[in-house]
Amino acid sequence: MASTTPKQPRPDHLVLRPMTDADKPEVAELFASTFQREPLGAYCGVTVKEGRGVAEASMVDPVSFVIEDPTLPGPGRLIAFRTSSILTKALLTTKKPETARDENSPVQQILEHMKDLWLAKTTVFTTNPDAKVMKFIALGVDTRYEGLGLAKELLNKAMDKARETGCTAVMVVASAFATQHLFGKRLGFELMGQVRYSEFLSKDGKKPFENLHEPEFLQIYEKKLE
Repeated sequence: MASTTPKQPRPDHLVLRPMTDADKPEVAELFASTFQREPLGAYCGVTVKEGRGVAEASMVDPVSFVIEDPTLPGPGRLIAFRTSSILTKALLTTKKPETARDENSPVQQILEHMKDLWLAKTTVFTTNPDAKVMKFIALGVDTRYEGLGLAKELLNKAMDKARETGCTAVMVVASAFATQHLFGKRLGFELMGQVRYSEFLSKDGKKPFENLHEPEFLQIYEKKLE
């Protein structure tokens, strides 16, 4: 994940806007290239097909955003994205992968495990069974545009949209040191659960991430919205 502290001025011509169906191919491509730098992506690999699954899941609710550079020749103007979805208690009973990975893949299994840890601890649905929670699915920033504060800009826009749509909380799985520090230390998200990569057991009793040690844990965070 890109740093949220700008290292240089943001060009004024960059356009932040809601994600549309037409953006899905470019989101899929950018997801595939950027997620390779995340621990799970680097360890297990990632494909454009999986990126298409993320893009599709991100269009279920109008809560995902992209940034484009209109000075670039098209197609290929999309340079950053923040994809999200809205969860309800009813939707959480449906175990549907948010990528094109098989639901029995180790990555999907560990993500489902994180969701279960969050559900066991969250109080969002205790007082309001109809509550809505925004889930951050993925973030991607073209390496040529890192250091401009685009990740922070997308984050702020997504948080504003969460409030606008009546969400009472935001939830995110953080797989890397940078995202864990950002959400846990800088943004005041509460740690709701974690699992040590190397000790996670898949359904077949194996340890698919036994050699993944940096970072040590996969973590899930939540922030209540005022």
